[in-house]
Amino acid sequence: MRQKKALKIKHIDSGSNDLTKGLQAGDRILSINGHPITDIIDYYFYTSDTPLTIEFLKPDNTILNLKMKNTDRLGISFHPLQFHSCGNNCIFCFVDQNPPGLRKTLYEKDEDYRLSFLYGNYVTLTNTTREDLQRIVKQRLSPLYISIHALQPSVRKKILGIKKNDHLLKKISFLTDNKIELHAQIVLCPGINDGTILNDTILTLSRYYPYLKTLAIVPVGLTKHRKHLPRLQPVTPARALSIISRIKKIQQKFKHHLGNPFVFLADEFYLLGKRDIPSVLHYGEYQQIDNGVGLTRHFIDEFTQKIKNFKGTYQPQRNLIFITGKMAYPVIEKFILPHLNKIKGMKVEAYAVENTFYGKSVTVSGLLTGRDIINTCSAIKHPAEILLPENCVNNQGLFLDNLKIEDIRKKISPEVRIIKNVKDIL
Repeated sequence: MRQKKALKIKHIDSGSNDLTKGLQAGDRILSINGHPITDIIDYYFYTSDTPLTIEFLKPDNTILNLKMKNTDRLGISFHPLQFHSCGNNCIFCFVDQNPPGLRKTLYEKDEDYRLSFLYGNYVTLTNTTREDLQRIVKQRLSPLYISIHALQPSVRKKILGIKKNDHLLKKISFLTDNKIELHAQIVLCPGINDGTILNDTILTLSRYYPYLKTLAIVPVGLTKHRKHLPRLQPVTPARALSIISRIKKIQQKFKHHLGNPFVFLADEFYLLGKRDIPSVLHYGEYQQIDNGVGLTRHFIDEFTQKIKNFKGTYQPQRNLIFITGKMAYPVIEKFILPHLNKIKGMKVEAYAVENTFYGKSVTVSGLLTGRDIINTCSAIKHPAEILLPENCVNNQGLFLDNLKIEDIRKKISPEVRIIKNVKDIL
């Protein structure tokens, strides 16, 4: 048991100093200054002490103790965190809407507060124990990102697919009382957690401000692969307009009482309803931008500033083609193309990809597959640089269907590249 929980060394740099002498890949860190080490978070937390006594467990079960001032030059890397799996059965879970035959990681469901702290993953806290909560407070694992969806017990149980009350508000109270910063989200499922239920959820959560700092509302995502899953209604353009109107009134009250909107809508609502994206002042520090809140505004403003300062020309002519999802296409067409086409020596177009893999209702660029992009690009009849959004590939450069950028280049054009920011365009 001790061995399983200890932090396992994956690699030691060849140039490491004499302190690593006697260590090898496969060794495990049992403790630092007497504190048990179960994961990388423990390691970073306790190595902030000085001096250090680190206890290692060798594969033959012998113990090695090393003393050092700090770990700055150890050159040790560790195996990835073994995350806790999700025991919920959420009615809208996107993992359940993946078709068979994809890579294994796309079917993994994590529910781990450590991943929330390290990477901003959203967790429901349903499997978080008292011991976990105490550790969060002790090690100041802040901020955390919490999926709420609803607070009314019967609705929350239905959405999460759980049978018992998980006492979420007690957990939120404990964390905020101990000054742990939280950011929350609601996945809006029309007819289930909207209306008065949504109003009550927002109002109750606002009472935990300022440590529950922001609340995002995102529309439920539904693919065509929902066989044997609960029937859910999509967020239509008409519903999006209704939500925008409702939330705007609530935001105005919070601005008056709290000094900021507190609750924010994902960009998809404004794009679906064909309404202007709020200004930069509305989003403040963009604290939920990775959740699609303010991402469009940030991109437009960043592009506007960059193009304002751009004085260059191109010779010979540059032909650019933006590939994007159907939802972002009007933004590219309205705010980006006109400015770029004013640059001497540049001609720019945009193509919207129809998502045949997940279904026409899925219109975001982050869920585009390599095959759908290839199908769209086949309509391009002239040489051009083809620009793909960064979020359509993972950190290994793989599309959802396991194709790589090289596969797109072979099929379409060698001039295919990923754009991470505005600077990559010009």
